[in-house]
Amino acid sequence: MAVKRTRRPRGSLTPDVILEAAEAVAEQGFEALSMRAVAARLEAVPMALYNHFATKEQLVAALLDRVLFRFEPPPATDDWIEDLRAFANAHRRLLAAHAWAVAPIFTNPSPGLASVRIGELALAILVRGGLSNADAVAAFSGMLALNYGWASFTAARDLDPGGPSHDVAAMLRALPAEAFPLTVATADAWGTYGSDRDYAFALGRFLDGLRAAASDATI
Repeated sequence: MAVKRTRRPRGSLTPDVILEAAEAVAEQGFEALSMRAVAARLEAVPMALYNHFATKEQLVAALLDRVLFRFEPPPATDDWIEDLRAFANAHRRLLAAHAWAVAPIFTNPSPGLASVRIGELALAILVRGGLSNADAVAAFSGMLALNYGWASFTAARDLDPGGPSHDVAAMLRALPAEAFPLTVATADAWGTYGSDRDYAFALGRFLDGLRAAASDATI
């Protein structure tokens, strides 16, 4: 006897419901995200999704926009450098919390309003610090390069807790010291790559440079 398939009530699919299901699929591996996989999770037919998203590309763009809209800017203070430090850390935490989305966001050719909003907030801090429009854009681009590069550097490790990237120190210590003396000597430090301490150091030097550039611009 055939089992009767339960159908979703008509009208129960909304963009938010679809995106919630899409994110659950993506969290298991972004490469597995498809209209069919999302429909299966929703116990719906794939064609029902096309009433809201005409293509998979539209669905992905909306999903990434949904992630970036979760960015919460820290409250402003009277120190623009500290505001930018807090901003960069908040942005990095958002990326770390959505490791599966780092590569798709970085390579998405059509940034949505959430991405524009993040840029607008950062530019407001940079212009307040006295940087010209051109230098503010360059500085924001540098911050994005640091954060997305850092997130990409650590995402594979975070997505695969038992993977080989967790044994970096041991692998480097095993290299022939006569060929790679500096690498072997710094093996333990490489074992903690991507740490909060390392990020704070890199971000701090970046911000030191911006503070100096802003001071030079006012002379």
